[in-house]
Amino acid sequence: MTRYRRSLVQAVAVLFLSFLPLNAQEMPSAQEGSRSGEVVLLFLDCQGGSCRDMDFFRTEIQFVNWVRDRRDSDVHLLITSQTTGAGGRSYELLFMGQERFEGMVDTLTYISGYDATRDEVRNGMMAIIKIGLMRFVGLTSVADEIVIGMRGEGPGAGPGRQAGGGRPGAMATAQDDPWNFWVFRSSLSGNGRGESTYKSAGFSGSFTASRTTEEWKASFRIRTGFNESRFDYDDVITTSVTRNHSFSGLLVKSLTDHWSAGLRAGASSSTYSNFRLSMDAAPVLEYNFFPYSESTRRMLTVQYAVEAQYYDYVEETVFFKTEESLLAQSLGITLDLNQPWGSTSIYGSAGHFLRDIEQHHASIGGSFNVRLARGFSINMGGSFSRIQDRISVPLESATVEDVLLRRKQLQTDYSFFTHFGLSYTFGSIFNNVVNPRLGGSSGGMIIYM
Repeated sequence: MTRYRRSLVQAVAVLFLSFLPLNAQEMPSAQEGSRSGEVVLLFLDCQGGSCRDMDFFRTEIQFVNWVRDRRDSDVHLLITSQTTGAGGRSYELLFMGQERFEGMVDTLTYISGYDATRDEVRNGMMAIIKIGLMRFVGLTSVADEIVIGMRGEGPGAGPGRQAGGGRPGAMATAQDDPWNFWVFRSSLSGNGRGESTYKSAGFSGSFTASRTTEEWKASFRIRTGFNESRFDYDDVITTSVTRNHSFSGLLVKSLTDHWSAGLRAGASSSTYSNFRLSMDAAPVLEYNFFPYSESTRRMLTVQYAVEAQYYDYVEETVFFKTEESLLAQSLGITLDLNQPWGSTSIYGSAGHFLRDIEQHHASIGGSFNVRLARGFSINMGGSFSRIQDRISVPLESATVEDVLLRRKQLQTDYSFFTHFGLSYTFGSIFNNVVNPRLGGSSGGMIIYM
């Protein structure tokens, strides 16, 4: 290393060290006395999109201490959500007291509109979080510093009312809605990419209509897609074209707190699956072991269906069919849990054609995200399917190009997918501070020699 480079490195090192804090134990003043019972220790446990606003909540709600492990908290806030009939989301906020607040449990709800921006949603949720915390903060000396007042129209939907309008604290009725709860969505997209030996272009479009009430749910969707790829390598030109069109519909009637009945139907055309036309219709019966009102936190459902199917094939199949009509039945069971210890989703399903039980399929799968101990979490998941009913595979063998470009569906006995992960975090229990400088909460310096 030259004398010039050594001098440069020394100068940079002195400059870098001069910015380090003199007292490594210094902590924000909000954390002082947190163990004396004067500041509420809050752990936020979020499921889904609300997790991305963690920094916003920590920055805006400063009358509590945010901790990164639920075992260190006085209040465990679990946020779960699901899509509403209007295309927004219904967030359920469960406040669970721990330690000195043991036994204190509250549940609040925030509903966002279908066209709500991210800023509107996070401001609306922040207002609900503040309201939910007041019961706990009110039992501490911090309550003397809290000022509560009324406000006019603010950002987001605001607490206690549905976003997008409506009477405060009241559910909208069909008479209030000129659209009678119907929501329509349309989309159109295109893409193109390429290089000297490869070019690809495609487009897709869809239209959806849905209506959701406590008693009925209806949805209909039309979708179309096209993709063309061209490969030009070593004077060999290969073109791959795939087309698919589909229609699906679902009508569901709420029978009781646990029973539902419905009808689903669909039609599609796919060059990949060898369907010139595929149509199906099935009555469906579902039982939920838990009330549907608890669906954001737990569901255990069993679903049974009998399905009528019709197929018109592009090419003759391995069963020497160009078209056929079939009856099939299926049974599925699904468990979804969002709990303080983590979340899990497990499912199993099976079905077969009534003409031949040997032509069947069965699947099992799930995912887990569980906190096993302080700072230690495990996540894993996967699925496995046994496939014995792929009746649309063409009789003519697929070419090498068909296999490599996945232009045609191939025969198989099974399919699977797995994932696994571990995480361990240790150090300070507090995470009040938000610092986005240089693109993150921590950074480094790289010196090239």
